[in-house]
Amino acid sequence: MPGSSRPTARCVNLDWLEVHAYEPIVTSLNAIYFRAQGWIVDEREYGTRVYREMFTLRGRDNVPLLEVRRNPASQGFNGVHQANECHIRLVNRACYFDDAASWLNTFLQQYGYYNVRISRVDVCLDFVSFDRGDDPAAFVRRYFKHKYAKINQGRISAHGDDTWTGQEWNSLSWGSKKSAVSTKMYNKTMELYDQRTHSYKKPHIRYAWMLCGLVDDYVNCTKDGKKVDVWRVEFSLKSAIRNWVRIDINGERNKPQSLRNDLTVWDSREKLLVMFASLAKHYFRFKYYDETKRKDRCPDKVLFQWKPEETVFSIGRDDYTLAEDTEDADPFERLAALLHKYKLKHASESVTQACDVIIQSLTVDAIRRDLVNSGTDSDLTALLSLLDGTTSVDNFQIKASVEEVAQLLNIHKRTIDFSAAHSDEKGGTVVPPSDFQSETT
Repeated sequence: MPGSSRPTARCVNLDWLEVHAYEPIVTSLNAIYFRAQGWIVDEREYGTRVYREMFTLRGRDNVPLLEVRRNPASQGFNGVHQANECHIRLVNRACYFDDAASWLNTFLQQYGYYNVRISRVDVCLDFVSFDRGDDPAAFVRRYFKHKYAKINQGRISAHGDDTWTGQEWNSLSWGSKKSAVSTKMYNKTMELYDQRTHSYKKPHIRYAWMLCGLVDDYVNCTKDGKKVDVWRVEFSLKSAIRNWVRIDINGERNKPQSLRNDLTVWDSREKLLVMFASLAKHYFRFKYYDETKRKDRCPDKVLFQWKPEETVFSIGRDDYTLAEDTEDADPFERLAALLHKYKLKHASESVTQACDVIIQSLTVDAIRRDLVNSGTDSDLTALLSLLDGTTSVDNFQIKASVEEVAQLLNIHKRTIDFSAAHSDEKGGTVVPPSDFQSETT
């Protein structure tokens, strides 16, 4: 009922983070350079309208981590860009880690990028109901009946269905494409649903929902066996001035203020919630509409309630590597992802240790290079030798994993005995520099 409040799960995240920067003048930070530093690099054969080169850097789980666009097409005295300008963007999955912004900041500093500014950042809040219990779909219907009026951003776009019983709106956006701040509200569950496969896309988003309590089955997007509609409110910030973005106060463009917008204000989930609340105060503000009263005398429609202390969930860089993220990966990478998913579902310390050992072994550079496309006895011998030399768990049988290894290598009727194994604790995994692999738990 109006005026009352009830606990509700909320999921705050970055959904886009892109910076404009300059490469160090003395070093060409191209795909060849990053390969030499130990990164796995996917180089696109063609660039973009602005940049000649575009490539993606993969993390140690071989899932894309960030995208680099460099080498401007128009440069020099008569060109638009300087030769060392570039854009760097975190892929969507990487935005959902707790340390996304600080990780990117560390990356930029490590490789000598300078004059960094955020060109675009999106911060979003996912929820099933508003903080006072309002159903988002019902709120939207009342909004279109002009029960409420929005403060700021008068231009609106909407998508939905017109049925015999009425209109159902599933997506709204306010503000123009040129606005420093634009606002969206939409049914995220509906957006993720793939009509062709009858499944949901972007498992990292659905997994975040499960961690914060919006769903208990992230594969089917259900809670207590019932389908859940998760809605999202999202703010997209674009800043033409380095490290600042202009926001309008109470819908009056002649009374603006500047909001700080650099990587340090987005580097923790607690800060994300503060930034989201600050933006919501101005750009997701509604009033009960009364044609007999002035706008400033109409009461606010309270949707979100902010407390000094907010509970936020945590996703570490190693918290999940979902098999759905690795459909295009080679067989060893996909097996490593499946093992990681298996490990997450079992609390046993021995299972966790054994899975970690096998995952580490599968990602050793020698296996990636020599055994991915093979299936000979000599290759199997090499694999068994490597596994035997790095296994530290005694008397551990993991039948399912063994069978999948055999299947991937096209080798049948063989078994692998992990007993009496010994460990080389250092291992041999080739990963990007360790500075960028710090974990959060």
